[in-house]
Amino acid sequence: MNGSNGTVSGRTYKRTRPRGYADWTPRPHVQRLVSQVLGVLEENRKFLPMTARQVFYRLVGAHGYDKTEQAYARLLETLNRARRARMIPMHDIRDDGGTEHAAGGWDSPDQFWQAVKGSAESYRHALDDGQPVAVEVWVEAAGMVPMVARVAGTYGVSVYSSGGFDSLTLKHAAAYRIYLRDVPTTVLHLGDHDPSGLSILDSAAEDISAFVDDMGGQPPTFARLGVTEDQISRYRLPSAPQKATDRRGEHMRHTVQAEAMSPTQLSNEVRAALEEELDLDALAAARELGQRERETILARIPTDD
Repeated sequence: MNGSNGTVSGRTYKRTRPRGYADWTPRPHVQRLVSQVLGVLEENRKFLPMTARQVFYRLVGAHGYDKTEQAYARLLETLNRARRARMIPMHDIRDDGGTEHAAGGWDSPDQFWQAVKGSAESYRHALDDGQPVAVEVWVEAAGMVPMVARVAGTYGVSVYSSGGFDSLTLKHAAAYRIYLRDVPTTVLHLGDHDPSGLSILDSAAEDISAFVDDMGGQPPTFARLGVTEDQISRYRLPSAPQKATDRRGEHMRHTVQAEAMSPTQLSNEVRAALEEELDLDALAAARELGQRERETILARIPTDD
């Protein structure tokens, strides 16, 4: 129910930002920025959606866009207006934000059986079957999780957002998950090369390992997937001075965000790290077994004939 002035809260506002889809005629220099963003999205189409921060770093590298927080804020505003104006496809940009839990249900038995058939067609045997080690990928930025998961999923490896690992609940849940496994766990971490990111990782690793040990399990092994000093040098990643307010651990002359790696670089690094950790023969066997099992399942599903 809306208040007397038409707002849900009943408050009155002198000005509001655009709502819904909104026509927009940007100034020439802003139109150029929109065109550059479209070029970045097209170049990385197979990796979409991209986060705004990833787009930002591609603009910095390819078009000399200012690498400042003020410039990033201007880009966010431009993306907002351009998406509302249908200049940039809404779903090409990923925003971090709310969660949802759908109630579920089916419109009819026919719809259910169509879903069963679709699920059977995408069936695969668990790709971690036969692996001597369980591998997890932790990603500091939640917005990058889907892009990393697209690669890791083809290896049967789960991806988790570690940005919230200051939460005791999440750390305990991770420890319990690791404790339940019959094989050792290796955690590959992808995050910013800065004091805060590294400090949070070190703290979470120590806490989770302590929990697993207290539960009677084997604490995991941790390895840095990125951003590493080698990657910074090899890819010539743009850096920034350490923030004066960030005083965790030793001082770092330069910091680099994970989004500074291009989607192609990121995918290649994830793929290489996983192939180094996993038994590729066991992976191939699981894939072949999945193919045979999928054919068996499809043969048992009723048809309309």
